Amino acid sequence: MENKKRRNSARFQLTIRFALLLTISILVLSISIVTVLSRELYDSTKEQTELLKETMKKADTKNRVEWLEFLDTYTSGKSSPYYIQVFLSSGESIYSHEARQVFSQFDEMNQFLFLQTLLWEEEDVYYYTTLEKGEDTAAILVSMEDQFDLIKRVILLSTLLTMIVLFVGVWFIARFAGVFSRPLRVMNNEIGTLNLEEKKGRLTVPEDPREVKYVAESFNELLEKQERSLEREKQFVADVSHELRTPLTAIRGHVKLIRRRGEAHPEVIPKSIAYIDTESKRMTLMVEQLLTLGRLEKGTDVTDVSQLLRQIVDDFQLMIRQTLEVTIEEDVYLIAEKEHLRQIIRNLVENAAKYTEPSGGISIQLRQTKEGVTLKVADTGKGISAEERLHIFERFYRADQSRSSQVSGSGIGLSIVWALVHLYEGHIDVLDNQPKGSQFVVYFPKK
Repeated sequence: MENKKRRNSARFQLTIRFALLLTISILVLSISIVTVLSRELYDSTKEQTELLKETMKKADTKNRVEWLEFLDTYTSGKSSPYYIQVFLSSGESIYSHEARQVFSQFDEMNQFLFLQTLLWEEEDVYYYTTLEKGEDTAAILVSMEDQFDLIKRVILLSTLLTMIVLFVGVWFIARFAGVFSRPLRVMNNEIGTLNLEEKKGRLTVPEDPREVKYVAESFNELLEKQERSLEREKQFVADVSHELRTPLTAIRGHVKLIRRRGEAHPEVIPKSIAYIDTESKRMTLMVEQLLTLGRLEKGTDVTDVSQLLRQIVDDFQLMIRQTLEVTIEEDVYLIAEKEHLRQIIRNLVENAAKYTEPSGGISIQLRQTKEGVTLKVADTGKGISAEERLHIFERFYRADQSRSSQVSGSGIGLSIVWALVHLYEGHIDVLDNQPKGSQFVVYFPKK
């Protein structure tokens, strides 16, 4: 199993592939060198033999004695590669130095494939050609022993160099593959030690290779998304458990009250039913808002914010008693989900209405600058202290704790506003309004 894992590793695969490629490259180079060398040696032998034939044609060799003198002059000595047999017109054959023994084996010699001029017998190789001069004919064998010895030495040297280069190359490639795959091994080990439930750990992002860097960065982004998703799920469960416990307990109390005293005191029934209805609606709203917080995804549609704001203001004119002062710049657009922008505006206006007296006023402004889009909702309520501004975007926090039971709502509206604004890379400021009240100013960057 361990060997199989090693064979399937990136380091092993890279080493094998590079080694194979290196081997093929060296073999092709060696074969090319041997082929070129062999061709050059063959052509050199042929050229020298042609020079000998030209000399034989020009030589004054008309009888046996003159031929013997010529052969003794040009082919005598142990170093001479030429073996010549001359067939005289008289039918007699004469031989150069040691040629008789070589030609005695002529019929046993084999021909090289596709090369009729090359003959070989055991370990000896000869270049073969003929010459006709008058009525005489000469057969010439040229020993290529030295040439083939040189080719053998070159092949041996190439083989030795191939083994050395291959050994060094495989060692170097293995080290290189190890360095190259090290970030992958580190990444694999770090993935094995990650604890998503405890939200611990990130993959180390190497500077190179670039592809591994991108994989590590993408995996870290995936981890962050996974952690945010798990955190949202945990937060949702915790919030629902925490916030629904009290109203559910109260609803069960009213149900018990109706069962216990409903027949004897029917006047308690309408009051209890009204309370149950109110609390159930508030619970429904709260669950919907918690679900909104748990599944935020950025929209890519282009939304006409000016038109959307007018629609929302028209709705609120019929719903609230405060005076609305509205300033809307024309043709303000944002790349954002329309429903997200609707929730931001509605929650801000609803929050302003909750903490503003019916005789007070609410100001809404929408304008566009070179930097982006600004939405401002101001009220003439009690205002928010500097300490409270640090917590108002927390879930279920109420700025006026003394009136928390009197002010309707789920306590999640501003949390939704904060989450949606930051989803679109904006930010929100809470300022004092003059002469009193608060201002919520939302900034969206221009895209």
